[in-house]
Amino acid sequence: MRHRAPLILEPLRHRDFRLLWTGQTISIFGNFIHGVALPFQILALGGGALELGVWGAMFSVSTLVFVLLGGAIADRLPRRRVILASDLASGLAVAAIAALSATGALRLGHLYGAAAIFGATTSFLHPALTAIIPELVPADVLQAGNAIRGASRQIALLAGPLVGGALVAFAGLPFAFAFDAATFFISFVALGMARPPQREPPVPAALLRQMRDGIAYTFSVPWLWIFIFGWAIVILGQLGPLQVAMPILVRDVLHGDAGMYGVITSAIGVGEVVTSLALAQVHIRRLGLAIIFFGILGGLSLAGIGLLPVLPAVLVFAAGFGAQFVGVGVLWTTAIQKHIPRELLGRVISIDFFGGTLLLPLAPVIFAAIVAAWGPAPAFVIGGSVVVGFLLLCLFIPSLRELE
Repeated sequence: MRHRAPLILEPLRHRDFRLLWTGQTISIFGNFIHGVALPFQILALGGGALELGVWGAMFSVSTLVFVLLGGAIADRLPRRRVILASDLASGLAVAAIAALSATGALRLGHLYGAAAIFGATTSFLHPALTAIIPELVPADVLQAGNAIRGASRQIALLAGPLVGGALVAFAGLPFAFAFDAATFFISFVALGMARPPQREPPVPAALLRQMRDGIAYTFSVPWLWIFIFGWAIVILGQLGPLQVAMPILVRDVLHGDAGMYGVITSAIGVGEVVTSLALAQVHIRRLGLAIIFFGILGGLSLAGIGLLPVLPAVLVFAAGFGAQFVGVGVLWTTAIQKHIPRELLGRVISIDFFGGTLLLPLAPVIFAAIVAAWGPAPAFVIGGSVVVGFLLLCLFIPSLRELE
């Protein structure tokens, strides 16, 4: 059967998905502006690699504390309501940072507190957002729905860091934070107009029992728990260099500023867009193998940034990392949505998020020490080597290799 439009556009024919996608695209655009402003705000307050690491650790610890609860809530309450509450809380937190920055009252402690709030809101947003997609689009376009949902990030990533760098340079840090706050409120309004179908209310049960049921199910499926908790090693090797070493690499090795940082971040978006469009148009049967090979590409790209730290090469390797980010994200999410019972989806997604970020609080601290001892370039080589090493081992695990 021929589609009237490219497959990637099929999910947008559904009104509620279209509203969700529009709001999230705008919100993520603001997040990338925030992502450019934040490290340079920390540096402007006298911070360095350690303070960048502490911010990342605060975010990660907060995520780990709340994410299992967030998954249970996503299976218990209307998922639209959970997403709305997360958008509103995040918008208010960023608005407060903008006001403090504008008045000169901002301190590192305020940024650390905001990191804890963002970690908590992400813990509720992520499982609800992933679990609501099968409610908004038919099963036959689910992979396309995940791909175009990922395209929210890619569209934002292409322009957000560039706009963020320009806003920081010409309008100042407070305006960049205020812009981000406004995007959360726009997302809140967009999703507020959606009317997704009512789910069958879950059987009444204690919240802790629901959480235990989700954990028990996860550990009953070998490919699921092995990859979830093994991916924590990959996240440690990826986000440590990107969060801590990249701003220092831009400043001290590439001799750039927030504008160059934004260009490099946008190059990641180029790789993500190309991969997202490709995945929306093709059907991949061997999901496990494809996920592993995409992950290896990401590790090699990170190592390449450290081995050849000149701007043209860094841009190419950044695009390679973007391809990995989307490839793993879209295919892994599709595998979970395809194989996990709908009533457990929010909890399993939260456990996936919990397991994947389990080592994340250590990553900024470890890589801040690596940067201090050897510089930012070796941090990328070490991180990339960790990623490739783990994913090569995954090729020897039959349940992962044969996942369809």
